[in-house]
Amino acid sequence: MTSPPPESTEPRIVKKKKVSGGHHGGAWKVAYADFVTAMMALFIVLWIMSQSQSIRLAVAQYFKNPGVLPGADGLMEKSDLGGEMPTPGHSQELQTPAPAKSEINQGRDALEEVKKRIQEVIAQLPELSQLKEQVALEITREGLRIELLERESPTFFDIGSASVKPEAQKMFAYLAQELGRLPNRITLEGHTDSRPYGTSSYTNWELSTDRAHAVRRLMETAGLKPSQLYAVRGFADRQLRRPEDPLDYQNRRVSIIVMLPNPPDLDLRLEVPPPAPPGPGAAPSGLLEGQGRLHQELQETLKTIQPGTRLGW
Repeated sequence: MTSPPPESTEPRIVKKKKVSGGHHGGAWKVAYADFVTAMMALFIVLWIMSQSQSIRLAVAQYFKNPGVLPGADGLMEKSDLGGEMPTPGHSQELQTPAPAKSEINQGRDALEEVKKRIQEVIAQLPELSQLKEQVALEITREGLRIELLERESPTFFDIGSASVKPEAQKMFAYLAQELGRLPNRITLEGHTDSRPYGTSSYTNWELSTDRAHAVRRLMETAGLKPSQLYAVRGFADRQLRRPEDPLDYQNRRVSIIVMLPNPPDLDLRLEVPPPAPPGPGAAPSGLLEGQGRLHQELQETLKTIQPGTRLGW
């Protein structure tokens, strides 16, 4: 019987291969994912900036109150596009649609934001803050009315002059840049007090109109689009801001109206007086009966016309 060969006393060396996931590993995937995410965010921001003012306000309102907390009232609960969104635990049949906001209401909300932004900027900028007490902003049925009021010592125009003073040009230039970014139409108005001015060939009528045109020329060069201009009007002293004191310096002003998209041209609220009772020398009874029927028909017709109806004459 043969004996097994003696074991070798030399050390055994074991080599292990390390398998990697490629030349650069997997770190590039993380960097690429970050890049794609950043590009998607950029495109979303660019898309939002290209939308209308109402859509931008709706997106901003959603991020202020997204409705993820219990009891929150965000975009997932309600939608301005025509009704309420279905919510878990509620039957969709029982959820009645809410009326969508009208274009006028959306326009007013947008002008409210413009009003707040103008007030904040005027209060913050040193070159404009000194005039903030002379700028009155108000939302009216026409739109946003911006009135620049004179002081006892003239700020915007010298007495009897239509030249804009240098310290007031910065205010008009800022308003032109701000309003030039809007799609709304703009109306400019000039007003004076009741002091008699000029001669028969140049009165407060011409002065108020020339001041409105001077502001128009300045704002057009500062950023207001010519296509935005809807009207330039001079009212002299026919629309006093303080009618109880026709000579008050605040009656000398320039008004800038940022108009609503479709302001009502005329609110039809007419009342037809009833026919007068018969008296001495009255018309025959048949004619009076015809007047009564005509009065009733007119009243019924007027009830069918909604306020805010635009009429063409």
